[in-house]
Amino acid sequence: MAAVEQNYENHRHRPTLWLVGALAAVLGFLAMVVSLIRQPGLLATGLLLLAFAVICVVLMVRGYALRLQDRIIRLEMQVRLARLGRETALARLSMPQIVALRFASDAELPALIDRALAENLSADQIKRAVTAWQPDDLRT
Repeated sequence: MAAVEQNYENHRHRPTLWLVGALAAVLGFLAMVVSLIRQPGLLATGLLLLAFAVICVVLMVRGYALRLQDRIIRLEMQVRLARLGRETALARLSMPQIVALRFASDAELPALIDRALAENLSADQIKRAVTAWQPDDLRT
C-alpha cells in the first residue's frame, strides 16, 4: 500500500485515541457529578475530586507534550534557517508562524519568511502558500 503524500488538505494530525479518552473522562466526570448531586456523601465527593485531578493531570501532560513539540520544531527551524543564512528571522516570527513554515521546502522558505514577516501572515495562510510541501510524519 502506497503512502499518501502529505499536503495542506491532509496534514492535520487528529489523535483519535486521545479524543476518545478525553470524551470518556469528561462523561465519567459528569456521571460522578450527577451521582454526587443525587446521593451526597464523602465517598462520592472523594471520587469526584479524584476524577477532577485525573482530568487535570491528563490535560497538563498533553499540554507539556505539545509545548515540547513546539520547542523541537523551533530548534529544527533554527538549524534550517542557520543553514540558509536566515537565523535572525527566527526572533521576528511567532511560534505559530514557525510551526507553519516547517512544511515549506528549503528552496521556498526564505521567500515565504519574508512574505510572512511583511504581511504578518497567519499560520494557515503560510501553509496555504507552501507549494513544495515538506511532510511531517513524526507528529504527536
